[in-house]
Amino acid sequence: MRSTLEALPVQSMDMLSTEQLMQAWTHSTPVEFGDPTLSLTEFYLQQTFYPLGFPVLVSTNSQLVLDAATESWGSFDKLFDAELITLKIGVTEGGAPDCPPAPVCRIREHLCSVIANGENFAISDYDQAFSLIWVTRTTLDHPSYFRYFFLESTAMGQISNRSAWGIHAACVQLDGSGVLLCGDSGAGKSTLSYFCARAGWTYITDDGSYLVDGRDDCLIVGNCKQVRFRPAAKHFFEELHGREVMQRAEVGKPSIEFPTNAARQIVALSTSRIRHIVFLNRNTALHELVSFPAEVAKLYMLQRASCLPETRTRQAVMFNRLLEAGVYELRYTDLDWAVQRLTQLVREGC
Repeated sequence: MRSTLEALPVQSMDMLSTEQLMQAWTHSTPVEFGDPTLSLTEFYLQQTFYPLGFPVLVSTNSQLVLDAATESWGSFDKLFDAELITLKIGVTEGGAPDCPPAPVCRIREHLCSVIANGENFAISDYDQAFSLIWVTRTTLDHPSYFRYFFLESTAMGQISNRSAWGIHAACVQLDGSGVLLCGDSGAGKSTLSYFCARAGWTYITDDGSYLVDGRDDCLIVGNCKQVRFRPAAKHFFEELHGREVMQRAEVGKPSIEFPTNAARQIVALSTSRIRHIVFLNRNTALHELVSFPAEVAKLYMLQRASCLPETRTRQAVMFNRLLEAGVYELRYTDLDWAVQRLTQLVREGC
């Protein structure tokens, strides 16, 4: 529920000197202690969001933070009865006008730190489903940076360590059967997933697929609201012409962000039950679908999975179940042929 209270500026206050304390005691003056660590800052504003369908409570002292969260997750509905994740996000006055550098992430046991500098950082406790984020007011003037590196990454870090395991894969669906499209960055996952959607498949996600924990049906959930393309994708899709090429999060790779609701012919869903896993290989003159080692596919998934020892066993069990569907490598250069071959795989099983 959103609070209607006005948020107050947050500024660090120095500790009182011994002389100041003596004068206050001598004159019976009430003492107001400073708060140099900002531990007493009140986060009056709060709202619950559902990134990928999982509940996340955002508490803050700045309406701009809730506006950013609404931009990221306002269109997502609740899908799962999972443990509530809490993000407390404090905003301090001032800060350098330039966009902060890309933060550095470190994880040890159940703690994760994401630090750009001394004023912009996030600390997450995965055992407690709790994260504390501090940023400056000027950092919020770079909303894509704040959303990508602090807001969205912190929430997804919590989700992917307790409720759903992230897989670096696109996902599409045909006739109720989901297909994971795996591969390294630049393998063509976004292009092929969107090409499939234009050919009548259902679009699930172009990059981050999350395998929901504790289920037997290999359910994947993803962000079906948008597709992120490399600039070269303009050669394949005329609807991208005239679209702005953005630097992702203002410091990352150039990309074109395209909302799926802008394409009327696209059917998009947030979940799919996986029946096939396919690794993409465009660096070949061949056109064929061949078997791919399941153990290599498992290593591919585990490499990007949670670093927490207590969850890796659960992840391995879920990945083993997922890989029972069968793993293939799709070698292609022609997108039309690739879609036809994937259609044959779904409908004929080979």
